[in-house]
Amino acid sequence: MVDDKMKILNMLAEGKISAQEAEKLLSAVDKAREPEGSGGTDLISSLESKFLYVQVEPKGDESSERVSVKIPFALLKAGLNIMGLIPEDVQETIQNTMNEKGMSFNLKDIKPENAQSFLTALEQLSIDVDADDSTVKVYCR
Repeated sequence: MVDDKMKILNMLAEGKISAQEAEKLLSAVDKAREPEGSGGTDLISSLESKFLYVQVEPKGDESSERVSVKIPFALLKAGLNIMGLIPEDVQETIQNTMNEKGMSFNLKDIKPENAQSFLTALEQLSIDVDADDSTVKVYCR
């Protein structure tokens, strides 16, 4: 099952499939693993929000480009699980580099068991930036 998810994430990273296609495939893999009669009570099913959105809209008659990003929570959950696949020596190198740059963030604190708390908190996220030339919104729905 982990192999299936990694194949899907690799196809996404290589640009072979879109984020929406990856979300559908990840959901299908999860559904295939659900025991009969479970009713879909996995982490993603239990959350009210299913996507993280980032939108940038130009104001007025600006010819700026619009940006609209829709990230499936299933992809975020899979991303949290990827940390376990990174070799220890690589994690240590990443951690040392982050510390050198003043980022006091411990990668070892990222655990799949914490995914529910993270995604539940993320559901409450709402960022609105109203600049002179554009409006930026980050939210979950």
